[in-house]
Amino acid sequence: MGVYLREKKLGGGQVSYYLDIYHNKARWYEFLEIRINKAHPTAQDKEKKRLVQEIRIKRENELIVQENGLVDKSRRKADFLVWFEKYVKEKNCFNTHNQATISNLKKYLGKKPLPFSAITPEWIKGWTNWLLGRVQNNTARNYLIDMFTGLEDAVRLDIIPVNPFRKIPRKDRIKQQDTFRRAYTLEELQLLVETTCNIHPQIKQAYLFSCFTGLRWSDVNQLRWAEVIVKQIDDNEEWFIYFEQAKTEGIEYMPLADQAVEILKNMKKDAQEYSDKSPFVFPCVKEFDDKNKLMNKIVNRALKKWAKKAGLDEKLMHFHTSRHTFATNILEHSPDADLWTVSKLLGHKTINATQIYTKVRDKKKSAAVKGLPKLKMKVIYAKVA
Repeated sequence: MGVYLREKKLGGGQVSYYLDIYHNKARWYEFLEIRINKAHPTAQDKEKKRLVQEIRIKRENELIVQENGLVDKSRRKADFLVWFEKYVKEKNCFNTHNQATISNLKKYLGKKPLPFSAITPEWIKGWTNWLLGRVQNNTARNYLIDMFTGLEDAVRLDIIPVNPFRKIPRKDRIKQQDTFRRAYTLEELQLLVETTCNIHPQIKQAYLFSCFTGLRWSDVNQLRWAEVIVKQIDDNEEWFIYFEQAKTEGIEYMPLADQAVEILKNMKKDAQEYSDKSPFVFPCVKEFDDKNKLMNKIVNRALKKWAKKAGLDEKLMHFHTSRHTFATNILEHSPDADLWTVSKLLGHKTINATQIYTKVRDKKKSAAVKGLPKLKMKVIYAKVA
């Protein structure tokens, strides 16, 4: 058994650190993503060096604990799947994402239990290969991330000493693949608006509202009138929504596009006409069953029906396309939009999550390059000697 601190030389006199770990005839690396300027170390670099030494000692102690059986073995024999279901419910994150992870784990395991002690790098590789044979790369990666997150908390709770995912070399882990995010053009949105379809009008309004705000389904279906704010700014009436995102729990203050304002005005007019005193903007699509998400299923079925009637691909139509539609169209059509602004409008915590929208449509690329001016020049053909 051994935990060794290694250096990887970088340019400019810098080095990055990683751990070289050997235990039970297995060897793996843990990259710490900490770098210092070894040639001219600063006070901050010295602090980083002290930190990596502490991490090395911590990992070594974890292995000693594991090797000497100091971790409660009865806890390691507990069924991970039973624990994980309880874990996500207690953390209030038992959503469709985690449900899918648990469902696939059950299919893979059959009726067999999954003790914590049985989750090894080899077991993870087996489950990974099984997933890749049934779902797309990024979906499989998301399921693995769910499990990784759960096991990180299991380490924190002293159920297991080390997260087995960390023993898998980085080169062997599933990488995120670029995907095409389906988004509707403004012309396609206009086609939807002009298409008559026998579905509830509020489903149409809620979907179009999301297309012009980028709000998730979880935020649209529980949006309240109390969160809609109207202000007078420079003699102009400006509309905003001030709300807490259901997914990130971040407080957002969002200015609204004119089309989104028009939808809200229509909803308010309808509410007054029918004496609807509901606190929700779209009461007919409000999700009252958070466990089964019944309304979400009803809405997505209706949206597919609407898309089919409009001659659009129904398989690509679901509520989340509205969010992609907002991001793509604002980048294409708004002269003041940039990636950072769109990131804030979508409520992303980092701009990395917004990078998927940098791949604009081909016609936008063509327009961009054709915008370059031509030089006033005469082409001179040199004679070949």
